[in-house]
Amino acid sequence: MPLLPASSPTDPAFLAPFGSATDVLHELLAISLTGVIFYTPLYDPAGSGEIIDFAFEYLNATAQRMMRMSERPTCTHLEQWPHSKEHGTFDFHVQAFVIGEPRHYAINYQADGYNNYYHLAARRVGAGLLVSFTDTADQPRSPVELALREAQAAEQAARADAEAQRQRLYQVLMDLPAQVATYYGSDHVYTLVNQRYQAYFPRHELLGYPVREAFPETAAQGFLARLEHVYVTGEPYYGHEEVVNLDFTATGRDQQVFINTFYHPLRNAQGEVDGVLDFSYDVTEQVLARRQVERLNQELETQVQERTQQLVQQSARLGRLLQEAPAAICMLDGPEMVFELVNPSYQQLFPDRILLGKPVLVGLPELAGGPVETILRGVYQTGVTFEGNEVLMSFARPSDGQLEDRYFNLIYQARYDAAGAIDGLVIFAFEVSVLVQGRHQTHQLNEVLAVLNEELQVTNQALHRTNMQLRHTNVDLDTFVYAASHDLKAPIANIEGLLDALREYLPPEDHEPMVARLVSMMQGAITRFQQTVGHLNAISRLQLAPEEPAEALDLTRVLEEALLDLLPLLESTRAQVHSTVTDCPSSHFSTKDLRSILFNLLSNAVKYRAPDRTPLVQVRTQCTDKHLVLTVQDNGLGLSEQQQSQLFTMFRRLHTHVEGSGVGLYLIKRLIENAGGTITVYSQLGLGSTFTVTLPLASC
Repeated sequence: MPLLPASSPTDPAFLAPFGSATDVLHELLAISLTGVIFYTPLYDPAGSGEIIDFAFEYLNATAQRMMRMSERPTCTHLEQWPHSKEHGTFDFHVQAFVIGEPRHYAINYQADGYNNYYHLAARRVGAGLLVSFTDTADQPRSPVELALREAQAAEQAARADAEAQRQRLYQVLMDLPAQVATYYGSDHVYTLVNQRYQAYFPRHELLGYPVREAFPETAAQGFLARLEHVYVTGEPYYGHEEVVNLDFTATGRDQQVFINTFYHPLRNAQGEVDGVLDFSYDVTEQVLARRQVERLNQELETQVQERTQQLVQQSARLGRLLQEAPAAICMLDGPEMVFELVNPSYQQLFPDRILLGKPVLVGLPELAGGPVETILRGVYQTGVTFEGNEVLMSFARPSDGQLEDRYFNLIYQARYDAAGAIDGLVIFAFEVSVLVQGRHQTHQLNEVLAVLNEELQVTNQALHRTNMQLRHTNVDLDTFVYAASHDLKAPIANIEGLLDALREYLPPEDHEPMVARLVSMMQGAITRFQQTVGHLNAISRLQLAPEEPAEALDLTRVLEEALLDLLPLLESTRAQVHSTVTDCPSSHFSTKDLRSILFNLLSNAVKYRAPDRTPLVQVRTQCTDKHLVLTVQDNGLGLSEQQQSQLFTMFRRLHTHVEGSGVGLYLIKRLIENAGGTITVYSQLGLGSTFTVTLPLASC
């Protein structure tokens, strides 16, 4: 194909010694020291007019040598350079063709087997695009160019790392089990609302709206004034158990909740406050539980005689200690189990000791050789979680060094690195020494009350009834204490806030590279910590959440909704889902739970697909006299017998090449068993797996 139109203007007198214009052009291209490529555009077949690629029509000798390609390659531009779009070179070609004016571009292209600095010039010629380029690798590089390339590579790596850090922080904020929002400017316009925050207001649109417009009633309750104070002064604000009355559901009815709120100023690059971070979480259940206990304590005080006052006071003290007991958390790193993170509540357990950076047996030498050391090493070696209630430990008192017995509720959880290997431990601890001792004292006082004379019989009967009510309340408080072990939002907020504030005052990375590395390590530790807490919160919500109401099932609709949620995954993998679904008129089950079961089984069937064949998933239902039987069969990787035995274990991942938490199958197994059903698996390694869920029809 000629590179110039036949009608291109030429000077015959000038070209006479050289022949025709076409001959001169081809000879010039043959001896040119720069590479020349001639393209023709490829358009969207749907008729949108969008250029989706370029076809090679001609490469001169220099371009063939530099690109290691033939004179007219059969591949397209994007097939030769798949990363051209993200490096901007593809858009440069499109713009040069569309605009029709000469365009220039310089790039350090480090992808698709190339690592060179290129200068490009392009212009549309007729129906094609003519590109001339030089490659610095084709000539000796000057020291200045080498330094420039190194600087550009370092800048690119730094930007990529910064963007990755920003994305991780954004995802952490969006997934936090707390309400997080950011407001911009003096009007306090919503610029970020995480999922938990938006869930509080399911019928409100928040992003892009000022707080005053979204919730005008907040002005009368003082929230706008507090936001304005933080914005103007730059001073953070912390509110404890604040009363909020808002129309959360946009139904015209206010609802009262209690929240702990933290407002933190956000600053721009010049250090000026340009926004506010709102971090809050709902403490309504805790406040109501505390108020209930306070009411019960008041009733006890009015009913019990002076001779039983000591028992009442001890019970009240025990109740207050249980309500105010904080969660103590630490992370141990490596086989030496070195303290990598210690939160304030954990440190308060040992106020006279420095723990960070020390092996656990150095920081807490009393554990050496005892059962706790054996348990710690066992969890590190096997990955099996340990949960212990009222575990007895003896620690030296700061005052005199004497050993003191202390009781703890403990969770020891293995921590895994990106490769799925155990690299540390996460410890959650609640000291319940006061609870244990109080129970012992309560038992002793009850024995004393048993021998009181008949004059106290009526009072003792009333006291017995009140004590029974208090025991029920204490069971509720035990549930609250367990839930509080997973409610780590306040320590996480402190760590995140401190880390954000630290970044504002850190020196540039090129001056102090170790600082950036340490900050990155801290961020990584926070991320792993967040993931572990998120998994434990999901499990505790399953254990404590009220049972979903059973309802008549529309199996076809539930399956369609699950497939719609999985549509991006199904399209990207070209997976095929065949279903034979028969509704059982008498089947009753939670629609939400069944959707979760189908979603987990279908997504696992596609994610763990065999690389050498198209994923095929078959969904079938069958009704018997007593059961609804659901099967999900795939042709994926399959499982060995050993893997099948560990399949429903919490936090156990059997394939590490696909992202996951090891919690999904554990959770749906709990849902099914809570409804009186069963789930089984039959699998052959390399052939696929079949999951069978059996639900009782009597569950209605």
